[in-house]
Amino acid sequence: MKEILYVQAGSFANFIGTHFWNTQESYFTYGEDEEPAVYHDRSFREGLTSEGEPTYCPRLLVFDRKSNFGALSKGLYGDDNVSEAPQWSRGVIEYRQDPIPKSVYQNRLAEGEAEDDEDKQSGGDIRFWSDYNRVYLHPRSLQKLPDLAEWEETDGDWNTSRESFKKHEAEHEILDNDVRLFVEECDQLQGIQLMSDTATFGGFTDAFLTALRDELPKIPSLAFPLLSSASYSLASADEQAEAMKAINDALCLCGLESLSTINVPVQHPSTWRKDGWLDGLDIDLRVPYQTSALLSTHIESATLPFRLKTGEYDFSSFNDLLNLSGTTRTTHLSGIYPLPVSASWTPETERRIYDLSAVVEARDGSSTATTYSRVHVSRGLRPTEITKHDELFSAKRPAPWSIHAPAYPTPTSFPAFFAPPRNPTLTATEDKQARHRALSTLTTSSATSKLFASYARLAQECVDRRAEVVLRMGLEFDEVRELKDELWALCDQYAGDDGGEGEDGGEEVGEDEE
Repeated sequence: MKEILYVQAGSFANFIGTHFWNTQESYFTYGEDEEPAVYHDRSFREGLTSEGEPTYCPRLLVFDRKSNFGALSKGLYGDDNVSEAPQWSRGVIEYRQDPIPKSVYQNRLAEGEAEDDEDKQSGGDIRFWSDYNRVYLHPRSLQKLPDLAEWEETDGDWNTSRESFKKHEAEHEILDNDVRLFVEECDQLQGIQLMSDTATFGGFTDAFLTALRDELPKIPSLAFPLLSSASYSLASADEQAEAMKAINDALCLCGLESLSTINVPVQHPSTWRKDGWLDGLDIDLRVPYQTSALLSTHIESATLPFRLKTGEYDFSSFNDLLNLSGTTRTTHLSGIYPLPVSASWTPETERRIYDLSAVVEARDGSSTATTYSRVHVSRGLRPTEITKHDELFSAKRPAPWSIHAPAYPTPTSFPAFFAPPRNPTLTATEDKQARHRALSTLTTSSATSKLFASYARLAQECVDRRAEVVLRMGLEFDEVRELKDELWALCDQYAGDDGGEGEDGGEEVGEDEE
């Protein structure tokens, strides 16, 4: 069946993941004559509720701090907020916090009023990712980590994050219990899809994947590391908080190069440019509920071929398409959403494709990066548009591997962040159609060299200046020196005919002139 095991670690990863799973739920059909577009069993497992009723739950592990689960209960499997009876035989004074109230959306969903109007959801009361969750989760999916004390700050703390996984594993044995449960249910495990916040769960994810590789050394994996808000291309070793997060990002990316099959880093929304690529959206880049919806659209679309009934794509075949040389595991995620009904497939349309993985300097529309391979997944294109799309991009070298899929099933849980149409000739119907249209791409290119070069320069500065931030992170200078060498080597690995980014800012890549 080519099942997929999904892993989400961190608050923002779970914001994205909640939109992702709500979309998966939208693919279910209930009419006798309706044929679903995807294989549901690849992402969902069938089980029984505590009352013996059949139900579908995601093949998913959700890691987050306990307080970030919000009002989420175990749903069909019982109320997660009911405490056990005390075993102490004498008098007990029990203090309980007031239960977290459900969001407006959850209350409407329970009353059956959130099924028919995607414009109703304003999202003004969204506090947690569970506030707009539409699917039931298996109890073993929920991996609640202890909350941090108010004075604890773990952003960019690589070693503490790694120890957090080791402690959680020692207490719960998730690899032997929870992971094994989901894996042994699969007829043919296709791979593991992972999303994680690098700032808070970078070391955690690295330790998890390291342990998982001991159990499943040959299973392909697709990782989406959600990079921190650190402005790594401008960060200095003197800016300790930012430097910590940037070095933490770099450690995570280097680890994934050896631990994961395909890696798609995603830049933090605070670094996104607000220009033409956001036409059609009235989006606040400070609101995770909104930015996660946009990211989920592209992540869901780019990975849709693994679940589609048309075509035989899986993690391994995508790796063959994207990693032609066997040395380019890092891929860029790009796209256009919403895609206007009036879109004309011209070079101007191509320039609107925004690279969500690139460093800031590479987004000026004049990049000379060498493209090695690319995969395009379109949503909701009409036959004439498919022809024009293929004509435009078939002239490119290399031409993309294009997959044209059904329209995106925008769930009612999506934020109402669509801007009024700029084209006055569009009808209301055409305007709404755009919300179900998208183009998402995965590309391997020499642009990745700039990504690794940005981190390498910071690591180089930390070593040269014996920066205090290294000690603050609990690292040795030899570790950061080794990290710097790995980053310049990766720079070399991805550099194309354009020369990439050298240590001295020139054309040569990876020359280590200490």
